[in-house]
Amino acid sequence: MGVKYSKFINVIGAITFEPVSILVECINAEGVQVISIESLEGEYSSIDEFSKYSNRVMEDMKTGDDRIYNFLPLTLPDARQLVDTLNEAIAASEVGP
Repeated sequence: MGVKYSKFINVIGAITFEPVSILVECINAEGVQVISIESLEGEYSSIDEFSKYSNRVMEDMKTGDDRIYNFLPLTLPDARQLVDTLNEAIAASEVGP
């Protein structure tokens, strides 16, 4: 499995107004191109720090860590469909009431 692309961003959650970190990667997994989107509550300074804490959250789910963690792996066609849907939602939000 090889990572072909990786981008890490920090944003503010639209509901909680708390920091959220997002990691987007393009991975070649056994000949299949996969787009992976991971998000974790909190602001992290690097991919390494994000990975450390996301792994800890996955391990600690049994012990009650209350940070929200999401992992969404997508094939390329599904990733394109998600992008199209997000673009449509953005366009709709820019149209008056």
